[in-house]
Amino acid sequence: MGNAKFYFTPEPFGALNGASLVTIDLGEALGEMFSDISVEAVDAVSLTGSIQRSVGRTQEIVTIQRDRMVGGEDLAIQFHALQNHLDRGFSVSFAADDDKAYCFPIRGTLNNNSTRVPIYANPFSNFTGISALPTVGDYCTIETSSPAMIQEIVKMQTVSNATAQGGDVDTVNPVRFQYDQPAFMRHYRFYPVLKRPQSDIGQAIVTNEGGRLFSLSIRLVVDYATLFITHPETVGDSGVSIGRSLASSTSAGRQGAGVSLDDLGGSMPRHLRDIGNPSLQGLVSPSNPLLSKGGA
Repeated sequence: MGNAKFYFTPEPFGALNGASLVTIDLGEALGEMFSDISVEAVDAVSLTGSIQRSVGRTQEIVTIQRDRMVGGEDLAIQFHALQNHLDRGFSVSFAADDDKAYCFPIRGTLNNNSTRVPIYANPFSNFTGISALPTVGDYCTIETSSPAMIQEIVKMQTVSNATAQGGDVDTVNPVRFQYDQPAFMRHYRFYPVLKRPQSDIGQAIVTNEGGRLFSLSIRLVVDYATLFITHPETVGDSGVSIGRSLASSTSAGRQGAGVSLDDLGGSMPRHLRDIGNPSLQGLVSPSNPLLSKGGA
């Protein structure tokens, strides 16, 4: 089992050295990690009691904690730059186990009751390395973007056809939902694109006991719009796929070697930009094309 790690490309960066990857290695496993799901929804209830639900923005909120980090103050000070980076609205990737830091775009339609999942190349392999691959017994999250995100967890059964460049995997349990839109398969404890919620800005993510024992506690939210920019089947306003490649620790200063995590949004298609527009958040209407209607 690997260590818990944060990965980010500090913003701003200069033209001389370009975007480069910074990794913060906790040197140990996490103490605690859990997720909450925030769902904006409105129910319409008929006189007969029939319920129709309009679902808008769906967002996963991840809490990461490690008490009394073994790295001590030398590790704690590394989080100062990360906190500043996050408080200014930029992104970070996180893996609870760096050996499992993989995320693959799903290729084409994934039908419900299927046990074979076809995948494209991992767009985050520059960050996490090509050796981070699914293994038998891994739990993986399959998910679409918001609004009305579809999400489930499957267990890996056969992974021999999977490489960093794609392939396919077989699952123990069949896929429950129909995926007719771009979707990802990632290790369930790896999050490629996270941001800090506005309500937490300025709060210390590392605290100490007497200046000797240092503890980490941070909440982060998944940025689906930026994540799905890396999917080969995400189409921009021009109708051309806009999958992007990321900078690595060795690509700084090399033209065309990759972009920063937050530069991915520079090619964001209009419909995804609108989803992330604060002026649209909480807007629920049956005629709104950004919303999905379900029945219960």
